[in-house]
Amino acid sequence: MTGPQDVDHRTALVEALDVLGAGPEERFDRITRMTHDAFGVPLTFLNLVHGDLVTTQSTYGWNQGTSVPANEQFCATTVLTPEPMVIPDARLDPRFAHTPAVAEHGIRFYAGAPLSMHDGTRVGTLCIMDAEPRTFSATDLALLRDLARWAERELGYAIERDRLAKVREALVPDPLDVPGHDMATLAVQRPDGGGGLTDWRIAPDGSLHLTVGAVVAGRVSALLAADVRGALAARTRLPITEAIAGLEAQVAPDLRVADAVAELVHARIDPTTGHVDLVDAGLGTAVVVAADGSVRPVRSTELPVGLGTASAPGSRSTLSVDLAAGDRLVLASDAWATVPGVEGPEAIAALVAAQPDGAAAVEHVRALLPEGDPATDLTLVVVTRR
Repeated sequence: MTGPQDVDHRTALVEALDVLGAGPEERFDRITRMTHDAFGVPLTFLNLVHGDLVTTQSTYGWNQGTSVPANEQFCATTVLTPEPMVIPDARLDPRFAHTPAVAEHGIRFYAGAPLSMHDGTRVGTLCIMDAEPRTFSATDLALLRDLARWAERELGYAIERDRLAKVREALVPDPLDVPGHDMATLAVQRPDGGGGLTDWRIAPDGSLHLTVGAVVAGRVSALLAADVRGALAARTRLPITEAIAGLEAQVAPDLRVADAVAELVHARIDPTTGHVDLVDAGLGTAVVVAADGSVRPVRSTELPVGLGTASAPGSRSTLSVDLAAGDRLVLASDAWATVPGVEGPEAIAALVAAQPDGAAAVEHVRALLPEGDPATDLTLVVVTRR
């Protein structure tokens, strides 16, 4: 049995799911409908257990949104254990024979699987009921578990969204003062969890490290982007090719498991000389806008991180440029091609070249953004040598 603290934690977590009282949702109704089809039972429920109530979040064959006292429900017992509960004939089970579901509504068969969130807290059940006794095979049990995992993913989306928001808030660093250089940045994030990869920091040796790119992996993109950023940040003391090789050795296995890739440019600038070393892993958006307005791409044909085998130290090619006074290094995410008036890195470079300085360029590009939440993450970094 769980104690009061566990009950309170469960209740708080159910409320954090932000689905109670929201009305019918197809993402849940699809699950109960398919559960009905899979088992051929008259009643299926996706129930949430909170406080002393059990609320039907979705159902097939019953009343949606109803709440009943937990002590009258099979699900209040199911949620206390990590494994599914199967009752072939509830009239023969002294725990439930007296409950309204059995005594008044004639329920004989019950099978329910608990629904757990990321921290292990069980918040509800996916269950089926019948007015006739039934047997339940090992295959049936495995199918019910699989359907319950689906329900868990849908329930956990609101919490995962909030978790992603916290992760993403930490993904955009504060502006930096760089000796001898002016730095202007623009980072716009999709509110529901894009995979934008944005970082700039001063290394212990005084060099400026810049990373721009994206991880493409569905809902886990932001979490993987945080891993990539952290892996690079931990290698600021290494030569750039060794840092990228270490990054790949660390994160490529996770990227492959998620069927994801990381497209990025990682650059290091020596503020005392304006010398830039840069590795382009499948992004291809880096350009130098010279003081005279001419544009010079700085890109390679290297594959993104996560494709092919992890690079050994020195296996990725390093591109080098030297910034003269008035030259601007421009790094941009490739998602700018989705913004009207900004069709890729060439357009970004032209917009930067047309403005008197990097700050003006960033503000001009910002003004091109459509109103409302962006469809994807967008990053622009302009570093000008004074």
